[in-house]
Amino acid sequence: MKNAGESANILMLDQVKLHVGDMMQLHIQSEQGDARYYVSLIGYLKGQSVIVTTPVADGKVMLIREGQPFVVRFFGGKNAYAFSAIAKRVTNVPFPHLHLSYPKEVRGMAVRHSSRARVNLIGSAVTKLGKRIACQVRDISMGGALLVAKEAMGEVDEHLGLNLRVKVSGFEHILDLEAKIRSCHDEAPQADSAALLLHGVCFDNMSPQDGLVLTALLYNSQLGQADEL
Repeated sequence: MKNAGESANILMLDQVKLHVGDMMQLHIQSEQGDARYYVSLIGYLKGQSVIVTTPVADGKVMLIREGQPFVVRFFGGKNAYAFSAIAKRVTNVPFPHLHLSYPKEVRGMAVRHSSRARVNLIGSAVTKLGKRIACQVRDISMGGALLVAKEAMGEVDEHLGLNLRVKVSGFEHILDLEAKIRSCHDEAPQADSAALLLHGVCFDNMSPQDGLVLTALLYNSQLGQADEL
């Protein structure tokens, strides 16, 4: 997940400001293929284990075996983090949760707020009046995006709900974002094409899960090495 001239910072887990309930991603590699699942942090004891909820797939608690390896990824502030772990203990009492091995180190990399990726994403926006409008995303960053639509989605400084369908490392995700319109203007007309409006938006209150997905999307698009962190 690093580019030429860039390197991941090596940290101890207790140096990262983690909170109970933080979203984490478990990346499972097997002969059947890769899979990624989101879990919640329950807590950790330095040098012993990291405790997370057991992943759920299709409404059912997954069967995890002790000794199963994972790459654990999470997003905090302006940084993306990752460490390797194995399942030390799998238990369902008093609820399904896992004890993961405590990492010797955590790799972290700053996510540049201004880094933008050219994309072609299909989405929909919900205006402040509740109207749903189809849109296309031309470029995106951690801070905002450029949207294209056939009609105005609102006035500058008005808020939108934004749903985007993205595919990262073969897995499809739906981003559910809050956005504010920063600009709106006509796209330069092209022959034999309908007039379109360009909307520049900034994101507000992004969830940790959406932050993880967007971070991976940016690195896949710009660096091509998102799975290295």
